Amino acid sequence: MSPLRDDDRRELLILDTGPIREILLHYAVFDFGFENLRRELRWLPTQASYDSCSEFIASFRRKLTSASVVSQLEYWIRKTEEQGQADLWRRAHEEFRNMEMNEEVVPLATMDVEMVMRFGPVDTSLIELAKRHQGENPVVLTVDQKLCGHCRKAGFGVRLLEEL
Repeated sequence: MSPLRDDDRRELLILDTGPIREILLHYAVFDFGFENLRRELRWLPTQASYDSCSEFIASFRRKLTSASVVSQLEYWIRKTEEQGQADLWRRAHEEFRNMEMNEEVVPLATMDVEMVMRFGPVDTSLIELAKRHQGENPVVLTVDQKLCGHCRKAGFGVRLLEEL
C-alpha cells in the first residue's frame, strides 16, 4: 500500500511525539550504531519503512508540532545513554530544520481540563493545534490509538505511523 492517499494530500501535518521519536530511533540504530535502542524501534525498522514515512511527511507543505512534544522528546533523550544524547539532539535539530517544522505553544491554562485529564497535556495540545488550524485541513500523525480515535471522531485528518 502506498503511504499516500488522496485525502492525505493536504496543507498541514501535525506531528506527535511518537513519529518523531521513531525517526530519531531509526537514525540512532542505523546511523549511530546504538544497538541497545534497537528493541525500542517499532514502526521504522527498515529503510523501506523509513522511506515511506519520509515520503508521507514530505507530501505536506507545512509541518507543525507543539512545544509540549519537544519537551516529551527531551524526557526520552535524557533517558538514553549519556554519550549518545548529543548525537540525538543534533539529529532532532537537523530533522526539524529539514522538515521546516514549526512549533506552537498551547498553554496548559488554556486547555480544557477534562481533555487534559483524559489525554494528557501533550495530546491535548495537538488536538488544540488541529482546532486552531482546522481551515488548513490538518492531518495528525501519531502512534497513539486513543488520540487517533479522538481525532477521527472530531473530524480531523489522522494517520497512524503503522499505516505508512
